[in-house]
Amino acid sequence: MTSTYLLEIIKALKPTKRHELGVFLTSKHLNRGKNADEIIKLYQLILDSAPDFSSESLTKEKLCFQIFSTSKAPSGRWEKILTDLNRLLRIFALTQQYFSEHNEDQQQLDWAKWLRTNGLAEHAQKTLLKLKTKRDRENPESLERYHFDLLLAEEAHEWESVQNQFKGDLKIPALIYSLDQFHYNYRTELINRYLLQQKGTQLPDLEIEAVWLDFYHDKSILLRISKKIYHVLKKDFPTVGEFQELIELLQANENTLAFQTRSQFYAFLRSACTLLINSGHLDFYPILHKMHKDNLERGYFFINGAIPPNVYLNLVVVAHRVEDIGWAKNFTEQYRNKVLGDDERQFFYRLNMTNCLFAEGKFDEALNYIPEAPSNSHYHHKVRRLEIKIYYEQHSDLLLYKIDAFRKFIVRTATKTISANLRKMDLNFLNILIQLTQTARKDKARSARMITRIEGKKLLADRPWLLEKARELG
Repeated sequence: MTSTYLLEIIKALKPTKRHELGVFLTSKHLNRGKNADEIIKLYQLILDSAPDFSSESLTKEKLCFQIFSTSKAPSGRWEKILTDLNRLLRIFALTQQYFSEHNEDQQQLDWAKWLRTNGLAEHAQKTLLKLKTKRDRENPESLERYHFDLLLAEEAHEWESVQNQFKGDLKIPALIYSLDQFHYNYRTELINRYLLQQKGTQLPDLEIEAVWLDFYHDKSILLRISKKIYHVLKKDFPTVGEFQELIELLQANENTLAFQTRSQFYAFLRSACTLLINSGHLDFYPILHKMHKDNLERGYFFINGAIPPNVYLNLVVVAHRVEDIGWAKNFTEQYRNKVLGDDERQFFYRLNMTNCLFAEGKFDEALNYIPEAPSNSHYHHKVRRLEIKIYYEQHSDLLLYKIDAFRKFIVRTATKTISANLRKMDLNFLNILIQLTQTARKDKARSARMITRIEGKKLLADRPWLLEKARELG
């Protein structure tokens, strides 16, 4: 049973939640079928096998023997117990999510609906007024806020409809206002997402009418920022200055926007900068590095106090491009124990330190520090490219051998684990590097042609480094 959906969900629970699920299952109100005792026994046996949940202790025969005193369950009972435990586990997880402190406003809104539909309209109105007062006082701008305000306005309209005696506006104008606020903000965010995606891949232009209502634009700073992002992303080549204006607009309105909304906006700008850099606009490196340092200090990268591995690696790569190697090394050391995923922290630390040593020109030390990555991981490709770049800088006789070995791996093995686009990026990297090795130094014409060739490649790994090497040849 070690590969079942049920066990995967139990493994995903934190130890404290697993314990709470055990208490949940003992409730006669929730677990009251004829298999209630067997469900509790099965769950306890699964819990006893934690944290490794070994296949040896979770065979169907062993579990059945401990539950039914026989290695074979009565006809249909085993499947029924698994189905019921699955159902109760889902109820537990959703209950935990719904009744979390982060969902209190939704609970209050649903309570107001219950009061209204059960004939307690006066209590429903008081609950709605209390909730609206709280949100007006506490809630910064975010797309989630506008969505919830729409739900709140809808419920206020429904309450008025119950009380309707053909007087008043039934709060319809307020409902339409909330609907438009959410509509224009969400619509603009979706358009901006599409424009960002369009910069990374070939997509047709959206045939949408660019409708901007000044009234809502003036009412919502969220919409003003989204609109400004829209105008920047619509350009083929936005300027660094335009990005700086966006950052200053965000910083000037930090107290108006929700933390998560600010975090999402910065993630949007960082992604746009990265795409522009990958397409050859290297003048965006300094502003991206500045954003990284600012966002790190403000906590925008963290998930439950930990930093994702890709962020831990990317911040160092960008710092190297602006030659802020001291910051990169300090960051690598300071956050080495805060990377998500306990088992792989040492790998990410060594990879960052290898990059730092490479940036410092300490190539022999970098080779000794370089970590090993499983061949089925996309990090394996990063490690191999880094190794090849080191051999290139050393003018090593092993370079061509390493290039050939990596090419064979991509063609023969990586097709099973890595997407076609990523394989194409790696192959183009190797092809360009071969051409660089065959270019004589001080050949300005050949260097210029190589730069044009590199800039013209849509899919290309390590483009900035290849451009730097091509320029050195001139």
